[in-house]
Amino acid sequence: MGKSIASRFENIDIAKSVLLGVIINDDELTLEMDFCLDPAHPAYETPGTGEENCYHPGMLKFAGISKLSLDRPEGGVDGKKRFAISEFSIEGSRFDMSSEWGDIHLQARSIRVLTE
Repeated sequence: MGKSIASRFENIDIAKSVLLGVIINDDELTLEMDFCLDPAHPAYETPGTGEENCYHPGMLKFAGISKLSLDRPEGGVDGKKRFAISEFSIEGSRFDMSSEWGDIHLQARSIRVLTE
């Protein structure tokens, strides 16, 4: 039996994580992330000098998308490469996120959390 969605985010602080990129391909969407890991996460490493948190690359992969809405800010994001997350929620097959990149709302058959 698979892990629940909530348990897949165990020891990942989404509020401090950042979005790096959005890839759309047919009925799939991938969010490239820099996850902020809590000390209890298996991939956690002590932050370097001058750093407060441990960041680890990863992805959120959504497959079998039945609804998708992307709302980008007017005027773009001016070459920014890291986008702060202001709101994040997953409820069943529904996903909603607001970030500096824009707002993402979707419904998907499969939601996977991958840490590299």
